[in-house]
Parts: sequence; structure tokens; C-alpha cells
Amino acid sequence: MEKGSHSTSNNPIFFKELGRQDYLTTLAMMQEFTSKRNSETPDQIWFAEHDPVFSCGVRTDKSELPTATDIPVIQTDRGGQITYHAPGQLLVYILFDLKRRSTKIREFIHDFETIMLNAVRYYSEEATLNKSEPGIFIKDKKIVSFGLKIAKGRSYHGASINISMNMEPWKRINVCGKKNQQVTDLEKEGIPANVSDVSKVISQLVLTTF
Repeated sequence: MEKGSHSTSNNPIFFKELGRQDYLTTLAMMQEFTSKRNSETPDQIWFAEHDPVFSCGVRTDKSELPTATDIPVIQTDRGGQITYHAPGQLLVYILFDLKRRSTKIREFIHDFETIMLNAVRYYSEEATLNKSEPGIFIKDKKIVSFGLKIAKGRSYHGASINISMNMEPWKRINVCGKKNQQVTDLEKEGIPANVSDVSKVISQLVLTTF
């Protein structure tokens, strides 16, 4: 479902609720959108959930891949390392034309990280941003993972926020490339929320930021 647009400048933003999607299908959609867009194509934010899958960023070491798993392991073109997606986790895909916005990459990443941090802080004041990981944590447990791709001034991929998901598969990987990195979601922190609620919070933060 496509939701309205907003413009703080001359750059409207369209929000799309994709629902539950196969990861590879969504990846192909993002790549096609980015390759075919032109100077008139509105920027978009896509919200999605994925069937269980491990996705590997360009910094994933082969030694970090799970060996025995019934969950697909997919190599992608985003930044970062290996992570896990499943229902109950919200993917926030940010498809922006940075050149048209005259936005520097570092500023764009900072703004996007701040949006995700403030989204978690809406629910928990204990949320902190770790730029060296990068990720957002509650009490040293990771709740948001980042993995962007920026090519020719256009961004895709984005971030994932854990809301209410099966946490067991996280134990099969080194999160952020670190052994024994704990992971959490809003439900485990005693915070009632659902994917729709969180996407609304993020949408408002996007509109007040960009």
C-alpha cells in the first residue's frame, strides 16, 4: 500500500507498506527502482517484513556463515555484516536521491541513524547508538541493525528494528561479527508494539527530518 507524500522542500517522500515479502524479491525491486529512477522520481521509504533469512553484507567473512541451517543465507550488496530477518522485525528501506537533495553521504547516514535512534527512544529511553558497530542497543543488546548501499548518489537498503520475533536463529551467527553479542526486541524489553505502530513512528520522524 502506498501512503501519501510530504515535502519540506521540493522533494516529496512516498511511503510504501509492502507487508510480508520474500527477501530476494524485495532486493530485486530495490535494485530495479534505483537503476531506473531519474531526476523526477520521488524518494521513497519502504516498510516490509521478511520470511526467515540470513542476509550477508559486503563485510561478512565466510567463516561467519552458519553451516547447518534450514534458513536461507543470501549474499547482498549492502554494507555491514551478517544479520537475520524474520516476521516481527520491521525493515526500513530508504530509497533517496542524495544528489538531488544536495545531501552529503555522511550527513544522510547521520540523519537516518538519528531517525532510527529516536524511533527506539520513543519506546525506551535506554536506547543508545553505537557508531562503531553500527547499530542501536538497549542495555548492550542490539535491537537495530544498519546496512546501506549508496551508488551514484542514490541510496537503498536501510535498517531493521526487532519488534516481536523468534530470537533463536540469532544465536547461529556472530552479530556484527562479534561472538556472544546479545540481541533483543521490543517485546523482550517488556514494550508492547507492532510493526504498524513502529512504521508510523518512523514515518513521522522521516517527515520532520527530511
